[in-house]
Amino acid sequence: MRWAAAAACLGMILSGALALYRAEHPYPVKELEMAPDSSSETGEIPLWEDREIYAQYPEIILNDLQYQAGKGEVPLKQLGKALGSIAAKGWDDYAEMAGEDAVRYCDAMVYEIQNISVECAIAVQYAGTDLCYSAVNDSWRPDTLGQFIEELDLQNTLVVHWASYAYQKPFGGTANIRFEGLDTDMVLGLLLSDTAAENEYSDLDFDLPQEILGLCVSIPLLGYENISISVREDGYVLTNILSTGKMFCVGEDNTQAFVDDILRECDGYEIVCPSDSSPKEIPE
Repeated sequence: MRWAAAAACLGMILSGALALYRAEHPYPVKELEMAPDSSSETGEIPLWEDREIYAQYPEIILNDLQYQAGKGEVPLKQLGKALGSIAAKGWDDYAEMAGEDAVRYCDAMVYEIQNISVECAIAVQYAGTDLCYSAVNDSWRPDTLGQFIEELDLQNTLVVHWASYAYQKPFGGTANIRFEGLDTDMVLGLLLSDTAAENEYSDLDFDLPQEILGLCVSIPLLGYENISISVREDGYVLTNILSTGKMFCVGEDNTQAFVDDILRECDGYEIVCPSDSSPKEIPE
């Protein structure tokens, strides 16, 4: 009887411990491979001849607008009308260090990109090359969310990778939950929920609403990889697409409905670092 009572007591303890663990870890735990830490390494400037041509001559000026060329390749079928010939500009750092003239120029043709505003981006084809690269105007500022979506053709160019959510544990602390396999239409639905929302971002505003959920997205056509769209408190959406901040208030009902859909419909897992001693799987 004593052994039976001890076994029952042990079973209750284990059940209680498992319940506590599940409350602390409601999602499967997955170890995320971390990139090697290169923070202590001194970055070297690549030699001129080792750079891709868009990195040699990144500065494009057209009609008083300054564009920066990048690695985004524009297929020929997506080129619009020709905008003219220009002299793309670059800078050779090693020539400057040697006391030589560092400015470099390359003849190029520039084109519209179909369905994307010339105010946002254009395509550049350097003389003697076959590929066309996108060049973006980082200083472009949309007035409304609808303009932002339309002029970047986000309904066709946006790629959504995953969402990140800070789960508040019942007994203190947070867990980083990642949701993968998101439906791009879900994100577009959020952005289209109030296309009249004005762009309220200011570089002088350091007191931004707290983040609720973050999205990792890309626009391959424009050379952007793993950039952010974040859902914030008070109904705000904030992004750094085109390298500058843009913030729109789409309403708390819309942002909360979006977050609820992610938590309810998408499969998530808790991210831990390799050095973390947390178990890799939740016990059955």
